[in-house]
Amino acid sequence: MVPGLCGPAIDGLFPAYLGEHPQALEKLLARARVEHGAAQDLDASVCDFFGLTAGATGALPVAPLTWLADTGTPGAGYIMRVDPVHLRADQSSLRLYDSRAFSIDPGEAQELAAAFNELYQDRGWHLEVVAPARWYLALSKPPELETRSPAECAGRDINEMLPRGAHRREWHALLNEVQMLFHSHPVNTAREQRGEPAINSIWPWGGGVLPDAVETPVDRVVTDHPLVMGLARLAGIPRRDLPVDAAELAADLVDGTHLVVIDELAGSRDYADAEAWAAGLMRFEATWFRPLLTMLGAGRIGQLELYPVDGRRYCVSRRLMRRFWRRPRSLAQHCRHD
Repeated sequence: MVPGLCGPAIDGLFPAYLGEHPQALEKLLARARVEHGAAQDLDASVCDFFGLTAGATGALPVAPLTWLADTGTPGAGYIMRVDPVHLRADQSSLRLYDSRAFSIDPGEAQELAAAFNELYQDRGWHLEVVAPARWYLALSKPPELETRSPAECAGRDINEMLPRGAHRREWHALLNEVQMLFHSHPVNTAREQRGEPAINSIWPWGGGVLPDAVETPVDRVVTDHPLVMGLARLAGIPRRDLPVDAAELAADLVDGTHLVVIDELAGSRDYADAEAWAAGLMRFEATWFRPLLTMLGAGRIGQLELYPVDGRRYCVSRRLMRRFWRRPRSLAQHCRHD
């Protein structure tokens, strides 16, 4: 699963930066059987593998699952992610940048969380910084909110992306309070003096209660993505860190179905960083797609399914690779066409 690999938003990144073609990837896509109807974002795609679908509000329980991955223990009750973000004003809007666009060290995160907790201690709220870029808030009852992930909001005007629902006004007011609190905080004063983006707000999203159980046809997970790690832990299946390339993974392959999730291209796609995206794509061509093509041809892999997380799934096997008449198209053409 490689979010950011292709899709309508990628089409505009090709002309200036992709001087060479990812030939192995294009060959895999050309010979594959294309199936439509897959999920169009990473969270929904991986949850599909574990039998989880969005509830009535369209929300997936991302927060309790990443909490499980981060802490190793199930959280009690309703948990929401309230991640640190940078809001940047331009002439007509306020745009959101998530932690992929800046760095934050553990000490800075703890200081900002302490300021939040002091302000909201009368509500009984306690913001937990489990990882510098992943903050959590446990609530006594679920708010009536529809939220969007920071990744979905990346670089966009927040007025279009703010939480909706019956409790929206309360949470919009809270966001304004936090922005005022963080604006003059010493952490941000120091960051601005160093020329770094201020951590000037939080973003609520992914709230839910941990499912009792999940089921999956996957036998093993290979990823560093916290949501997938949480799902694997809840399902009780093995997980290993993402290797440097497919060759390293092949040395450790065992029989069964392996789910490999690589999300390194998503950030450059979301922020329209064409140069970084093109460089990352060609790096994956050398480290993943070319070796996978070789292993598929040699019969070391029975079937390969590629999920670019754009609503399509590409299924390719050794037998399908014999369809020599299916001439490769450029990746740009795959991104433009249904």
